[in-house]
Amino acid sequence: MDTKQDLYIAKTFAGLESLLVRELQDLGAEDIQQLRRAVSFRGDLQSLYRANIWCRTALSILKQLRSFTFENKESFYDEMRKVDWTAQFDKDKTISVIPVAHESDLFVNTMYLAQLSKDAVADSFNEKYGSRPNVDTAHANIRINVQVYKNNCNVSLDSSGEALFKRGYRRSAGLAPINEILAAGLILFSGWDKKSPFLDPMCGSGTFSIEAAMMSANIAPGADRKVFGFSHWSDYDDALFLKEQELARSKKQTVQAEIIASDVKGHLLDHTRQNIMNAGLMGSIKVQRNDFFTYRPPFDKGWLILNPPYGKRMMHSDIDELHSKIGEALKHRFAGFKAGIISSEINAMRHIGLKPAKKVPVFNGPLMCTFNVYELFAGRRDDMVRERKKESAEKRPKRPRIKE
Repeated sequence: MDTKQDLYIAKTFAGLESLLVRELQDLGAEDIQQLRRAVSFRGDLQSLYRANIWCRTALSILKQLRSFTFENKESFYDEMRKVDWTAQFDKDKTISVIPVAHESDLFVNTMYLAQLSKDAVADSFNEKYGSRPNVDTAHANIRINVQVYKNNCNVSLDSSGEALFKRGYRRSAGLAPINEILAAGLILFSGWDKKSPFLDPMCGSGTFSIEAAMMSANIAPGADRKVFGFSHWSDYDDALFLKEQELARSKKQTVQAEIIASDVKGHLLDHTRQNIMNAGLMGSIKVQRNDFFTYRPPFDKGWLILNPPYGKRMMHSDIDELHSKIGEALKHRFAGFKAGIISSEINAMRHIGLKPAKKVPVFNGPLMCTFNVYELFAGRRDDMVRERKKESAEKRPKRPRIKE
């Protein structure tokens, strides 16, 4: 087994960095440093494979190859040639360059940055073999990340290949489904213990419910994934990778919590059922058609997470009224629960009428959001009891009075 310690950069969404730090610590990574929308760490091949298999909040994991400064296109090219490209992968692999440039006078056009980088890689192979790898911008075996800031450059290889949020289960989606990594992050921020009842009452395509079930059952997101970016590297250790995947599969257990996915829209529940089946979790998640605003939970306590309409998804005529109705529902029917709500409508969140126990700034795509966690104390259960008695009395048939 390769014990060389390499530098890796695990990318994530803004706001989820602390969660990714914790995940990497649990996996035994070393020299962990929290960055902006990323976390760096050091490790060997085993560390790299485990991070790709297990991390729920990582978008991708990059292997740092070289950092350098440059003055012009000639010095940039020369520095790129100093990377031993022929030692990284074989010439029969396809490549693509993912260029990023900020505040660069030389690389105003990132297409030029990509072209100059590809020239350096191609010339390295031509010099040694007389042939070069082909370029495939859509489905490349090797993805080379070139990030330029002013006259500084970081060059890395994407070890993940296809983004890690693509777990493989969500082939059927509703309108604007939440990203799997963000969903997992919000569940972790909520403090859910993976055993208490978990409600997903505006489930859409069921992402919260599926991610929760995977956590409860200790299912590694990459346990069944066939190919990662590192599968095409020259130092790929197939035996070690298969051993790590088998170890991950062996830790799977039955779902420890009762999980209910529900929505008022029946056609969305069709998406949810299909995705649950794709995830291999049929029978572990209950799917029900319910209206959150009239729904009464079958438990005295538990967790629930809401992703109500907001931003471009918001078709409701009065966003303040929507949040007010959410607050009333939480107060009167979910006493004893902890509720997490994500929304970009930060001002409207005040109309929920509850003081959050936790507020976490996050991004949902380009939208700056807040994720608020509310503790709905069981003392409110008295209100629920009174309301139920009132409803029961109203439904009870009235007996005619006997005239004396």
